[in-house]
Amino acid sequence: MSANLWSGKIVSDDEFKIEINKHFENSLFWAKPPLSHYVLFDVVKKMQEELKTEGTLYKTLLKDLESREDITKDEVKASMDGLIDFLSVDQLRVKLKRELGSEHPFELKRQDARENHFEAWYPLGTLVHVTPNNSPLLGVLGVMEGLLSGNVNILKLARKDSAFAALFYEALCKLDTTGTIKDYVYVAKISSKEKDYLKNVLSLADVISVWGGEESVQSVKEISPRGARIVEWGHKISFSYIAKSKKEDSEVYKKLAYEICLNEQMACSSPQCVFIEDADFRELKELAKNLEKALNEVSPSMKRVLPGVQETAELTVTKEQVRLKSIKGGSHLVESKNHDWRIYVEDTPALNSSPLFRTIWLKPMPRNLIISHLRPLKMYLQTAGIAADAFEVEALSRDLYMAGVQRIRAIGEMTDSYIGEPHDGVYALERYCQRINFHDSKNAVMMKNKSSFEDPKSKTPIRTTPIMEKADFQNQKVEDRYSDLFFYSGGSSGEPKLSVFTYEDYHRQMELAAEGLYAAGLNPVTDRCMNLFYAGSLYGGFTSFFTILEKLHAVHFPMGASTDFALVGKTIIRNKVDTLLGMPSYFIQLFKENHEELKKYRGIKKIFYGGEHFSEAQRTYLKREYGVEIIRSASYGSVDAGPLGYQCEFATGGIHHLHEKLHDMEIVGLEADVPVKKGEIGRLLFTSKVRHGQRIERYAIGDVGRELSGPCECGRMGTRFELMGRHGDVFRIGTTFLSYQKFQKILIDKLEYEGSIQLHLHSGEGLKKEKVIIQIENLFKTAQTPASLLKIFMEEYSDLRLVVKEDLVLDFEVQVIERKDLTFSNSTGKLRSVIDHRV
Repeated sequence: MSANLWSGKIVSDDEFKIEINKHFENSLFWAKPPLSHYVLFDVVKKMQEELKTEGTLYKTLLKDLESREDITKDEVKASMDGLIDFLSVDQLRVKLKRELGSEHPFELKRQDARENHFEAWYPLGTLVHVTPNNSPLLGVLGVMEGLLSGNVNILKLARKDSAFAALFYEALCKLDTTGTIKDYVYVAKISSKEKDYLKNVLSLADVISVWGGEESVQSVKEISPRGARIVEWGHKISFSYIAKSKKEDSEVYKKLAYEICLNEQMACSSPQCVFIEDADFRELKELAKNLEKALNEVSPSMKRVLPGVQETAELTVTKEQVRLKSIKGGSHLVESKNHDWRIYVEDTPALNSSPLFRTIWLKPMPRNLIISHLRPLKMYLQTAGIAADAFEVEALSRDLYMAGVQRIRAIGEMTDSYIGEPHDGVYALERYCQRINFHDSKNAVMMKNKSSFEDPKSKTPIRTTPIMEKADFQNQKVEDRYSDLFFYSGGSSGEPKLSVFTYEDYHRQMELAAEGLYAAGLNPVTDRCMNLFYAGSLYGGFTSFFTILEKLHAVHFPMGASTDFALVGKTIIRNKVDTLLGMPSYFIQLFKENHEELKKYRGIKKIFYGGEHFSEAQRTYLKREYGVEIIRSASYGSVDAGPLGYQCEFATGGIHHLHEKLHDMEIVGLEADVPVKKGEIGRLLFTSKVRHGQRIERYAIGDVGRELSGPCECGRMGTRFELMGRHGDVFRIGTTFLSYQKFQKILIDKLEYEGSIQLHLHSGEGLKKEKVIIQIENLFKTAQTPASLLKIFMEEYSDLRLVVKEDLVLDFEVQVIERKDLTFSNSTGKLRSVIDHRV
């Protein structure tokens, strides 16, 4: 089978050459924005789930591995298990965070909200992988690292290699509903003898990852373009070191025997040499007996991979050299009866490489010689497996690090690794990326209201799952490993339920909520902020804004919604607080209780609110009486889904920018799961891009709204939407959509109304038009008549005026009644906001 992959499909050698020849000179073809991790993780998760079923794809990949002569059956199964484990999105996220400092490394953003410079990681461009033919998984894992680093990847396979990588990435591309990943992965089988062809492929590279010995690396360097970064993954040597306190410990030798037999020492982290801290030649030969005993016990239990002709020749030559030296003294050979393992004892502290296949050197190495003998070999050193008493470990490790060792393990665990561990002393993703920066003009006008650059528009995965309602969300079972932080959210039955977050989820949401608050007008350089949100009882308001202000590095007085209004007022004035964050109802009470003091102070310039409606009358009053200049939403969101939208200086009313780095948004019909046309009102559905534990997918937040067209005056090009009310409170009548909350808001803003209203919808009969009757509880502060109220609605509600006064397709009537005449639910006693008599 062909091992070439082009645009997500397996092609022949000739077809690949034809395609790549078309694009050698086309730099625009290879220049791509950083691959979206959101898209990549969506596909990787599907791939892992597919392989776990051990279905057709698993069997296809398994068959390819089994056809190779250089892998045993045990290694085939271990390779597949290792691949499935590697495809853990949780692990890949940790790798990103460890290596590039963030799960979102390509975001060009302010590193400090008080400064005007922006930094980010950015892929180098096109990454060519040159891998050996003895490790089929290496190409797959290398390309996955290339995708994590955002690069376009070309994997060069050796002529003897199998189709494993092409089969894997063809399947991965098929799972990608966005059609994005196919443009970031290409696989080509190229013989090292095809110098011109290989040189042409390498000419596309901005960075080349090459695996192999010095000779292989040098041959690639000779034909690589001058400007390409060469990332070498050469051969390394590892060894074990046994302190004198452990040299008689039989358990140490059993663990050492396991290390020697594991994978025939093929791993770079396998020991090729064992140093004993304090032993002369005679004692070394005695200690070799301990290792001999352990190998006789361990080796038969571990399946062998037999050496080939060349490897056998090297084993024979080395053995005979040791045998010859033993005649003169200073060398000693120990070999098993069936020749499956060998111990070479030598009375010199030099590090020797082993011919592998269960062959180990046993040598002395006093502590005071570690640095002088090993440091000259620093570029080749990788792992040291140690056995020492606890009090010796730190000092011994320091000597080994100074000698050039990159990683230290206990003997028996030398090949073990952990998520995000550096490879050969470096992070791969850093070497495939560069650091970019942007510095604003001296007057900071180019990015004055932005904390970060917007992500480029990209396709989102196609979702066909049913709409997730609140009960669906709350009935999820969350694994303990995703359960770090708990907040109460409203329950569908009235009883509060818990929303669960990982700390990574929480901090990512607060980071972007902070960007939203910055866009709304909070200036961390000058503003002195008081957090007046409610705290305690698992309520998230105060805690969230504590973190948000910390992310902004803003001056912060974490007061909370204290009922000691006098204390709050004094603290504001004494500390020159000029920015308040909290709930509208609390603000009104605070200003009322400190009326004279705050009116005289006139130092509160900004108010950012959440959780409730801030009426126009209240805004006007605070601005007039106390000198407040900005009153804006602190954030739009919910406890369940987190921050969803934010306002900028040009956003008014229910208009918000979507937090596109956190969520995808759909708008579907009020009564059917069908996308509405742009500008039409529908249910808002959100899908989270970063939620680890509780799933947020096509979640009906309960609000309705519409998407707005065109860019905002603030310069942001992303999605904007306008909130129109709660689902159930928005209804279609007379060819348009009307909102219960809109009627309510008009009464509050214009008349400071605090009573209840109810809407009745009636169908037209015969030639009659449809009709809306609004019943308003008689609780006005100033006398109002149905006529005066009708005039206000017609002036303030343009959609209503259009269908009633201009299109003449709807009748509208205002009634002022007593509360007892309103209609309430028989089961709950709650007021029914909209009663549809048309059904």
